[in-house]
Amino acid sequence: MKRKKAPYLSRQVFRGIVFLFCAVASFLFISQKMGIEDAVIPMPTVIDSNFSTQINECFIPTAAIYSYTLRVVSGFRSLDEQAAIYNQGRTVDGHIVSWAEPGLSLHNYGFAVDIVDRWRGYDINFDKLAKIGEYCGLEQVDPPHFEHRAGLTTAEFGEGKRPSSLVLPCAIMSERASASQPLTLKDLKNCGSLPKF
Repeated sequence: MKRKKAPYLSRQVFRGIVFLFCAVASFLFISQKMGIEDAVIPMPTVIDSNFSTQINECFIPTAAIYSYTLRVVSGFRSLDEQAAIYNQGRTVDGHIVSWAEPGLSLHNYGFAVDIVDRWRGYDINFDKLAKIGEYCGLEQVDPPHFEHRAGLTTAEFGEGKRPSSLVLPCAIMSERASASQPLTLKDLKNCGSLPKF
């Protein structure tokens, strides 16, 4: 009686599946033993591109509709830059301008900006600006500081976790930015959403 080839192929397929299972199980075991905390996650060197888009295509243009002329005075900061700012007024002459030590500011991870009005400086309605920031998915920590944290702690940023991407409230924002055209109140009304003051 002749042997059928199908059972032999089935045994080979079965062996392959068992081998693959063992390989995956070994990988998972080793990965679990190593732990994520052992992985080296590099510090960012630039502002997060999605966050930057939200600032430049939503926050600043929407604020302009309400008579703000904003500019970013501080975006991404390296750990060395953060140390210099933190030391100001402590170990270096000057006024204290930051309460965050290096690694404890979202500027270090590319998810924070400090803004100022081009003509009025800091003499602006920051409460109203906070509502515009909220409309764009940003959180205001103190008057000039806006960030995207989405509930993550600074320690979690340090571990390499990042918030989910922000989404522009309206597609016309990207279109206007690409065409170098100003966003208008009519654009926001056509989107069906406005900042809630």
